[in-house]
Amino acid sequence: MPGCGTERYADWFFDLDGTLVDSAPDILRLLGNVLREEGLAVPELDKGRIGPLLEDIIRGICPDLVPAELDRIVRIYRARYRVCPFEESPTFPGIPPLFERLSSRGRRLFVATNKPEDVSFRLLEARGLLPFLTGVACSDSAPGRRLSKAGMLTLLMERHGATPESSIMVGDSAFDMLGGREAGMSTAAALYGYGRREALLETGPDFAIEDAAWTRVIPLSGGTAGLLKEGLHEAGKSASGHSLRRDEARLCLH
Repeated sequence: MPGCGTERYADWFFDLDGTLVDSAPDILRLLGNVLREEGLAVPELDKGRIGPLLEDIIRGICPDLVPAELDRIVRIYRARYRVCPFEESPTFPGIPPLFERLSSRGRRLFVATNKPEDVSFRLLEARGLLPFLTGVACSDSAPGRRLSKAGMLTLLMERHGATPESSIMVGDSAFDMLGGREAGMSTAAALYGYGRREALLETGPDFAIEDAAWTRVIPLSGGTAGLLKEGLHEAGKSASGHSLRRDEARLCLH
């Protein structure tokens, strides 16, 4: 059975929220509660807001906040999220078997996330993913400065001797795709996550994961990317309308 192209990557880098864990219910519930308690009008909060730094998420919801108000809301939210039991943050169904399969075949797994380190490690441990990971980098992993997604990826590669050629970044936002590109890696767009499908595909990822069970991983080239951008969900269509072989739309590791 031919692979879909992912078998060549030795090092796999994953975003966390919306890629590994469906953490939106906990995040949006806590954030909405804090904003309402502060007397702010809260629009309907949707998963599409998750991905950027917390400060940028809050600014997007409440653009008129002065810096002191923003800092207060960030502090309150973070204090509550640090003790969150993560009852509404399940792992996406395809992730545990994916991690087991990749690890059993000698691939190294990493996480790069905008979450703070303490919360990230606690969530990864709660979901049983931490033992599979070789390394984790967060926005606060470099003392004295805030890391971008590309900065996290570069830091992990430097720490663990990975190369861009051997690496792939998997994420559900344009920030993840652009960060992977900036770090020199291949990229895979998790279309089941929180990011807008069109925005993800516009970044030109090398692969697209169509479903949260990870049964359809599609190499994007030629007309395939165009079809996905138009919103066609069938992995078995090519630009000419002919069927792709089923095994070419699956994650195949040899």
